[in-house]
Amino acid sequence: MKHSRFSSKAILLHSANFKETSLIGTFFTDTYGLIKLVVKGAKAKKSRFSNIKVPGAVFEIEFGGRGELKNLYTSEIIDSVVIDESNLKIHLYLHEIIIRTLELEAPVKPIFESLLTILKEIEKISDASQKEIKLRQFEFQLISELGYEFSLLNDCNGKMIKKDSFYEFIPNQGLRETKETSEISRLNVSKGSSILKFSEGAFENDQSKKFIKYIMRSSLDTISTKPLNSSRFFRLKKDAN
Repeated sequence: MKHSRFSSKAILLHSANFKETSLIGTFFTDTYGLIKLVVKGAKAKKSRFSNIKVPGAVFEIEFGGRGELKNLYTSEIIDSVVIDESNLKIHLYLHEIIIRTLELEAPVKPIFESLLTILKEIEKISDASQKEIKLRQFEFQLISELGYEFSLLNDCNGKMIKKDSFYEFIPNQGLRETKETSEISRLNVSKGSSILKFSEGAFENDQSKKFIKYIMRSSLDTISTKPLNSSRFFRLKKDAN
């Protein structure tokens, strides 16, 4: 960043108390990626930043300063997602994986746009399995954008996935054919048909759900500097309010 004042669309992912009346907000922006900003006076009763606590808000912000910790100057709500209580943990989990996997000030505009899309789509879907599909697809895009992509159509040796063969997942490598004959004997093994079904946007069965979740979480844990823990993250959010 070369200039002293910047503007961007942003989503507040997390906030923590800072001094007596201020907060440190972790924002995800479309232009600058993940940034941390001091929000001065945010906890005061008549703060001009009271709007940053609005759930599901999308902001146009102005900020500036030197170093990794900058100051928030203005925040205007330009869009919002109405969050159903039943989807709150999904929203918090999506916020968490962004914080855990992205480096500060590393622009990833496709991920910002995809995050906005999935946050809105989740609220329109009532079927739990469809929500899970959307979540796994977002995780896969995030993994791919960060350079840890693996194929769902070919194994790690470049051979096409075969419906009737079994595959195990190796983090940082991908899918590898295995002699395993029992589809449910190991969490990290699945039939090729289940993998191909997910690549088409659906789950073949409950075992397929578990396997796809396993390979995404394994990859994210490899990328992340800390283990993903949404329940602890939820408590942190409450403490900061």
